[in-house]
Amino acid sequence: MCMNDQKKTPLNTYLDEISMQPLLSDDEEQSLAERIKQGDSKAVNELTQPNLSFVVSLAKQYKHRGLDMEDLVSEGNIGMLKAAMRFDGRQGKRFVAFAAPYIREAIEQAIEQQSGLYRVPRDVEDSVLEKRRSRALSIDAPIGGSAELSLGRVIADKDASNPVGELERDSLIAELQQLIQRLNERQQHVVERFFGVGVAPLTMAEIAQEMGLKRERIRQIRDQAVRHILKMTKNAELKNYLRA
Repeated sequence: MCMNDQKKTPLNTYLDEISMQPLLSDDEEQSLAERIKQGDSKAVNELTQPNLSFVVSLAKQYKHRGLDMEDLVSEGNIGMLKAAMRFDGRQGKRFVAFAAPYIREAIEQAIEQQSGLYRVPRDVEDSVLEKRRSRALSIDAPIGGSAELSLGRVIADKDASNPVGELERDSLIAELQQLIQRLNERQQHVVERFFGVGVAPLTMAEIAQEMGLKRERIRQIRDQAVRHILKMTKNAELKNYLRA
């Protein structure tokens, strides 16, 4: 056994395994949603497994808030399972976009319980759910600081966060997360960092320094990657988002 295998943590092994999962098409997601409605438990697994890496990308945004990554991912997976049971593929929304708020909610609730900020009886938990979600969103920036930006953040909003806008941005980033997996490794790296997919967004100068390339070369890689993505999507909002 090589030294790299010996040093792998359970989380790293898990990440390697889920990275091998093939992506689903729109038609496949719709078909699985129908099977889930009919009580097919196997379809739940088939729908969630290809999207486990998206849970990890969201979980990374909640690091250093009281739970380790393994727990954050585990809680996020629970949220995604809940979303799978309610997903309707006929609404024209990809599963990851639909599941994002469920994943966030599950992670935020776990953090709240761990921190002791919210101690409510189980039987009244549903009645205060929206208040808890609202507060979690409103304190998101102060807790994480500039290094813990949401996936959907492109331009800093100095005013109170808008939950609707947050979900819309999550939806766009969720689709982008799927599409960039069809790019080559270098293009993926640049797009992830420039648009903040799973990581805090960086400037082209910062990406250039990180990769040891000139800023102009980073711009070329980014522009080439964006052109590829624009050909892959029919989502007008995502196209505007990438061109902004």
